[in-house]
Amino acid sequence: MNAYRRNGVQALLRIGYRRNSKGGIVSIHHRSVMIALLSLCLAAPGQLAAQSHQDSGPGMNQTESAVPGLHDFDFLVGQWQAHHRKLKQRLANNHEWIEFEGTLSNQPLMGSYSNVDDTVLSVPGAPYRGVALRSFDPKTQQWSIWWLDSRTPSEPLDPPMIGGFHNGVGTFYGDDTVKGKRVRARFIWSNITPTSGHWEQADSPDEGKTWETNWVQDITRVR
Repeated sequence: MNAYRRNGVQALLRIGYRRNSKGGIVSIHHRSVMIALLSLCLAAPGQLAAQSHQDSGPGMNQTESAVPGLHDFDFLVGQWQAHHRKLKQRLANNHEWIEFEGTLSNQPLMGSYSNVDDTVLSVPGAPYRGVALRSFDPKTQQWSIWWLDSRTPSEPLDPPMIGGFHNGVGTFYGDDTVKGKRVRARFIWSNITPTSGHWEQADSPDEGKTWETNWVQDITRVR
C-alpha cells in the first residue's frame, strides 16, 4: 500500500471512533466514513492483498509481528463457501430455522491491522450482500467490527462489535436493536482450522444474563 493510501486509511480509522475518559470506546462512525474507507482499501484489491501479505511476512519488523492479537484473523484470508442457519424471528420464542448457502471473500489490509469481508448471502427469495470491516487497536489488543448491509444502504451503521481471541476462540460484544429495543449482541468464532471455521451470533435482552443464538455460519475453504 502506498504512503498516501495508507495515511488516508489510518486517518479515517482514527475519526471512526474515539475513547472516553474511562477508556471505553464511543462510536462516532458514520456510513460516509465506512464508504470512503472501503473506497481507499478496495480500489486495487489484488495489489492490496499482495502488499498486505508482504507486510505480514518476513519483512514485518519484530515489534509488529509480536503484537498479541494482531494476526487473529489471518486464518480468514481467502475464499470460503458458507452454510447458514438463521432463526426466522429474534427474541420471540421462535424455534423455526431457515438454512441457506453463501460465500465469503476476505483480504487483509494495512499489514493485517485491518481486514474486510465481501459476503454473499443466498437467502431463499431474498439474496443480499454485506461487508464486514475489522480494525485492530494495538493499545487495547482488541478488534472492532462494523457491518455494511446492501439492504439498508442509507441507514446509519450500528456501533462496532468489540473483542478478541483467547485460547483460539474469538468473542465480540456490542449493542443492537430488536423490535425497537436495545439488546446486547455477541459474536463467537470457534472450531478454527486451516480449512474450516464456525461463527455464531446471539442476542441478550437482559444485559448478558441469558443469550439466544439466532444465526450460525460454518465456512469451508475454497482457496
